[in-house]
Amino acid sequence: MTDQKSPNFLTCPGVPELESSEAFALLPKEAPASVKSPRKKSRRKLWRLFFVAFLSFGFLFLVLLSPLIYGGVMAAQGALAAKNALTEVQTHLQAKEFSQALSSVDEVQDGFDKIHAGLTATGPWRSMPWIGTRLHALEDTEQAGSSAILGAKELIEIAVSIQDAVATEGIIDIGTQVAPSRSFKDLSKEEKRSILSRLSSSLPKMREARERFAIAANAWENIPKDELFAPVRNAIEPVINRLPELRDQIDASVSLVEILLPLSGYPDQKTYLVLLQNADELRPGGGFIGTVGEVVVDAADFEKIDFKDVYSIDGPVADSWSEQPPEIMQRDLGTRAWFLRDANWSPDFTQSAARVMDFYEREVKQGTGRDVHLDAVIGLQPKFFTDLLKITGPLVVDGKTFTADNFYDELQYDVEIGFLSAGIPVPQRKEVVAKIGDALLEKLTTQPASNWPTIATTVTDALKKKDMMIYSRDADLQTVLDARDWSSRAKATPDDYLMVVDANLAALKTDGVMNKDIMYTVDAQDPNNVTAKVVLHYANTNTKIDWRYTRYRSYTRVYVPEGSELISSSGAMRKDLNESGGKFIPGTVDVMKDLGKTVFGAFWAIEPGKTGELSFTYRLPSEVGRKIAEENTYQLLVQKQPGSKARLTLDLAFGKKLQNATPGEDPSQFNDESYRISNWPLLEGDQLFTTRL
Repeated sequence: MTDQKSPNFLTCPGVPELESSEAFALLPKEAPASVKSPRKKSRRKLWRLFFVAFLSFGFLFLVLLSPLIYGGVMAAQGALAAKNALTEVQTHLQAKEFSQALSSVDEVQDGFDKIHAGLTATGPWRSMPWIGTRLHALEDTEQAGSSAILGAKELIEIAVSIQDAVATEGIIDIGTQVAPSRSFKDLSKEEKRSILSRLSSSLPKMREARERFAIAANAWENIPKDELFAPVRNAIEPVINRLPELRDQIDASVSLVEILLPLSGYPDQKTYLVLLQNADELRPGGGFIGTVGEVVVDAADFEKIDFKDVYSIDGPVADSWSEQPPEIMQRDLGTRAWFLRDANWSPDFTQSAARVMDFYEREVKQGTGRDVHLDAVIGLQPKFFTDLLKITGPLVVDGKTFTADNFYDELQYDVEIGFLSAGIPVPQRKEVVAKIGDALLEKLTTQPASNWPTIATTVTDALKKKDMMIYSRDADLQTVLDARDWSSRAKATPDDYLMVVDANLAALKTDGVMNKDIMYTVDAQDPNNVTAKVVLHYANTNTKIDWRYTRYRSYTRVYVPEGSELISSSGAMRKDLNESGGKFIPGTVDVMKDLGKTVFGAFWAIEPGKTGELSFTYRLPSEVGRKIAEENTYQLLVQKQPGSKARLTLDLAFGKKLQNATPGEDPSQFNDESYRISNWPLLEGDQLFTTRL
């Protein structure tokens, strides 16, 4: 048995003995030690640090984002409030509740102020590349809206002021400017003067409001709509989307007031000469002057209305009047002297009207010894009266009913034929015109206030279409009339220009049955040699000669850019076929200058039931070709002759593909080098055609 204390033979000397085998026995299993491994400790620490960093970053992000969220919510709330308040404004205005509308306008402004405050609260986000551009777009939108609201507020304040001026118990209903059932005739002279006085004193504020709307509309048009935040955009767009339309309406309204005040005889009484021009006997300035009326107006009260046959003015001076007529009148009409009835020889109404005023004043003085001083001339076409009859309804004069449909035919018959069977002397044959005028004025002045906007629209449409034209000796008033194109003045030439002017020469009322087509072609494929051609294709649709219609006889002038050179012409006649025994005798073309334009003029005639063509081919000034070649632009201004009902067809070849054009072509004409427009109705007024190549 081995002694447990003896050295182990396996051990080296000096090395302690190994423990007994019991020392290597397996220990019982115990729970893992609580001490973590270094790797696990690192992972936990890393996650803890990441979580803390995430929370810190999130908190910081929320801090940075909070101005954007807060400001965006505030702006959206302001936009919604402005939208709702604007709806209330519109409701109050429709009911003529101007005071309530004014309160709602303040609420709209509060909404825009809230939008502004919200956008300001976004702080540093306004400098961020993507978000910042959208915030600035919203700021521009808010400024446009605020400007428009200030303009609207000024206009409504004016309405409240006028309302207060005429708010008399039992006469003006509370909450309205003028009771819808009342008429112009119901207003006393004092009420009319009070209204005009308030309008006059309010005119500076109206002009300021107009400027605000113009600035706002222009700003809105330049704002990138796609960069607006959708929620705010959807709420704010209805508030200011109508700005361009409102700008145009307010501009027209202010101009109308600027014209209405002096024309109504405020503050000083005014005397006008009203010309009733018959477009069926077309003359350069609108139509034969058959009837003239001297009208005196004092603060919207008609002190005098006196319509007469033009021959009652010309007749007394027939033997002594020595005004020299235009050469064409002498040559084709055998006219010895130039009288009032033919004074509208210029297609520029301002020039014709100035001559009419001069002739009228001198003829009246020479014929009757009476001094008269005219302040303005108003030219009216029959179409204007038929449009008014659509508002007033039928007129009954001397037992005969005149409607919008039969007015002109019935009147024409009465003054040309009917007066004979009625036993009315020739000098009195047009007294029916004065009676119709009185009856129409009575109906107009007794129209309820609810119809006044319709009447105003009819007047402005007539001015646009040249069915009404005004010329005033007052330079300031004339400036406003010219700015609105309400005086039918010949305009400056942009690049190219065209105006076709017919002058009926003893052709009775045949213009009324003529179909007139104007074809204008331009060949600009060689910019150094741009040529144009005007072809007039007229059809005399009446098949026989009677008391009203005959062969068409006209001295026609074509106004083109100054410096144009005539190349050739066809269709000009020396005499009509009746005078020449049925043989066509070619006539000459007169080349002249007038109204800053080159003019080609020729006589021609068309028998009943026949068609005719008159054409002029000419070279346009070099400036037209230069703009096409260097600036890739071309503009054509076509002016309507007052009273004309012609249709226009364009075929313009440029040698370059069109990029865009206004008015637009029919889609079938897209993607080529020509600009084509067919059957454009010139009766609607002047038209500017613009192309970019």
